[in-house]
Amino acid sequence: MSEMVVVKKALLNERHLRPGRTKHTTTDKNGSREFPPFISLVITHSPDQAEFILWRFCENRLKAHTHHDTLEDALHQAEWEFSVAPNEWADTNEPFS
Repeated sequence: MSEMVVVKKALLNERHLRPGRTKHTTTDKNGSREFPPFISLVITHSPDQAEFILWRFCENRLKAHTHHDTLEDALHQAEWEFSVAPNEWADTNEPFS
């Protein structure tokens, strides 16, 4: 299996919708609660898999993700959810950790 790599990344700021149009929750021993505001996004891909994964990161490194069939689908989700414009993404090819 190939390593997952980050193909796109973007920082979220006051221009973007925060918390966004989608409600993300996390559950642990203390119950269920909404995520803190997300501060950055990355899209990852593994060459031996067809899907792309859109990751949302909070300041405390808590993260949420969704799976998408294409890179365009992942970019569209980020645009709809947070108003991230296409020119706000940085191209990269770094390992995902």
